[in-house]
Amino acid sequence: MKNIYNNLKKHKKYLIIGVPALLVILFFVFGRGENGGEAYVVERGNVTQSVVLSGTVMTSDRADLGFAAGGRIGQIFIKNNQSVARGQILAQLEIGDLLADLKIKQANLLQENTKIESAYRTLLTEDLKLIPKSNDYNVEPPTVSGIYDGPEGQYKIAVERESITLNDFRLLTFNLEKTKKIIKKEGSTPLGTRGLYISFPDADLSLYQNTTWYLDIPNKSGASYLSNLNAYNEALAAENAEADSVAQAEVQKIQAEIRKNTIYAPFYGRVTNIEKEVGENASVGERVVSVLGEQKLEVVLQVSELDVSKVVPGALIKISLDAFPDETFTGTLKTVNSRETEIEGVPVYEAFVEFQSDPRIKTGMSAKGTIILAEKSDIIAIPSYLVKKVDNRNFVDVIGEDGKTTEREVMLGITGTDSMVEVISGLSAGERILSSSDEK
Repeated sequence: MKNIYNNLKKHKKYLIIGVPALLVILFFVFGRGENGGEAYVVERGNVTQSVVLSGTVMTSDRADLGFAAGGRIGQIFIKNNQSVARGQILAQLEIGDLLADLKIKQANLLQENTKIESAYRTLLTEDLKLIPKSNDYNVEPPTVSGIYDGPEGQYKIAVERESITLNDFRLLTFNLEKTKKIIKKEGSTPLGTRGLYISFPDADLSLYQNTTWYLDIPNKSGASYLSNLNAYNEALAAENAEADSVAQAEVQKIQAEIRKNTIYAPFYGRVTNIEKEVGENASVGERVVSVLGEQKLEVVLQVSELDVSKVVPGALIKISLDAFPDETFTGTLKTVNSRETEIEGVPVYEAFVEFQSDPRIKTGMSAKGTIILAEKSDIIAIPSYLVKKVDNRNFVDVIGEDGKTTEREVMLGITGTDSMVEVISGLSAGERILSSSDEK
C-alpha cells in the first residue's frame, strides 16, 4: 500500500494532465453526437403555463360616509385609527328635539302595551283554585294568592314531610316549573317562582301530608274567566288598531329622521379619516368619516392586454407578498375590470383577487399573483430550443447508441412558461437529443 502511495506521489504531474484528458475523451465519445453537439438526456417532468402579475393588497370594503341630512355636528363618537363594528354609531348631528319627541311618542305606545299586559295577567291570575288529586281528602283546599307572571299551563303540587324526625313539611311543584320549598307554619309560602303564594287554612300541616293538588292557569271554569278574556281581547284589538294610528306613524317618522342625522359603520373596519369636528356644519352627502374594512382583503393585480383574455373569474391564484417572502397564500379571482387603466401610458386591466384575511397582512403591501393556466405532471418534457420546426412539423436530432444522429419527428403538447415543452409522442425517457451550443 505504501509503495502505491509513493508511486502516485512520484507520478503526480502525469495524473494532473492525464485525468482531465481522459474526461474530455469520454465526453466526446458518450456526450456528443457525430455532429459535435452536446447531448441532452430526455426525462419525465412537469410543464406549467402560468402568468405572474404584480399588484397591491387592498380591502374590498371601503367607504366615505356622510349624513343624509344637513346640519350642525353634535357628536363624533370615534377617533382616527379606531376599530369599529358593523352598525356602530360614528357621528350624529344635533338631534335633541327629535329625541325628546321620540320619547313622548314611545311613552304613549308603551302605555297601550301596559294595558294589554295588565289584562293578560288578570286573565291568568283571577279565580285560581287548587283541585285535589283525590276526592277522599278530608282537608280544606289550600288557597292561592298573588299575581302570576308566567306562561299558561298547569302546576302539579305535592306536600311531603321533610323528615320523619322533624315537623317541617316540603312543598314540591312540577310541570310548569320544578321547585322545592319548606312550608311556612304561619303566613303564605311562595308557590314556585312566578308570583304566586299558597296558604294552608288548617294549621296542622300533617293533615296535608302526601296530598297532591293541581292548579290550572288560567282557571277556565272560574266565574270571571269569560269577562277577563273579553277584556284582554278588547285590549289586543285596540293595540292592533293603534299600530296604524298617527302615534305609531309619528314614531316611525322620528326614527327615520334620526337615522338620516346619524352615520353608522357599514361593516367591521378601521376609521382612516375624520374630516369634520363637533360644532361644524355638514351638508347632505358631504364626507365626514372614512372607514376601511379589515375582514375582507383583496389583491388588485395589473393585467396586460396580452394576458387579460387568459384570466377568468373563479380561477385559483397563488399570492406571494414581499413582506413574507417564504409564504404563499391562495386567493380566488373574483372579477376583472372591463375598462382599462393607463399606467405610464400602458393600458392594463385590474383583476380583483379575494383571499383569507390575516392579521399580519396590511393594505398597501406589494404582492404578486401567479395564475396557473395549464399544468401537466409526470410527462416527457424537453427544452423548446431542442425542437426544429419544418413546415408545421417538429423534429429533434436523436443520438443513437452508436453515437450517430437521426432526425425524428415528434408531436408536441403545451409549452410551459419556463420554455419546457410537452412531448406527446416520438421520444422516451432516457434517450439523448443532440443539443448544439449555438442553439441554446
